[in-house]
Amino acid sequence: MSDTKREQKVIDALKSQFGDKILEAEIRALRRIYVKVADPDQLEVFVFAKEKWNAWHMIAISGVDTPEKVIACVYHFDIIPPHNGETAVTMNLHVDCTDYNNPKLTSSSEVIPGVQFFERETHDLLGIFFEGHPDLSRLILPEDFPDGVHPLRKDFLLEIQKEEAAKKAKK
Repeated sequence: MSDTKREQKVIDALKSQFGDKILEAEIRALRRIYVKVADPDQLEVFVFAKEKWNAWHMIAISGVDTPEKVIACVYHFDIIPPHNGETAVTMNLHVDCTDYNNPKLTSSSEVIPGVQFFERETHDLLGIFFEGHPDLSRLILPEDFPDGVHPLRKDFLLEIQKEEAAKKAKK
């Protein structure tokens, strides 16, 4: 891997600041850091990153439903914004929900207000309830979409998929 001194400095600073709260941390690619924490420790990481590196830009949140039946969020944000001709360093901050059937995480909207849109989208599509979010109303799905049904969950099946599964079961 090319020179990853900046990335390693970020990991070292996070480990120094948070110790055992950093469950995992590694450089996965040039300019890309993967860090895992438990809820609500992501809030402290966001505050620290804003103060230390002026990291305020949330790129996206990826909601994840794993084959191991874990629902999680991965917050993608520029930990070191681009400046003086250098490219940004992006952190993927992974946070698992503790309950697959009732996934909840602490909202990050008070720390990074721009995250509200992403949390609403993730709530709509994966069913994660973001505690403390000011408005988790529908964003992507139509208002008449059934409550409790989330199309990015692995257990979500379209009617045609249910019909095909029923046909296979009869054979």
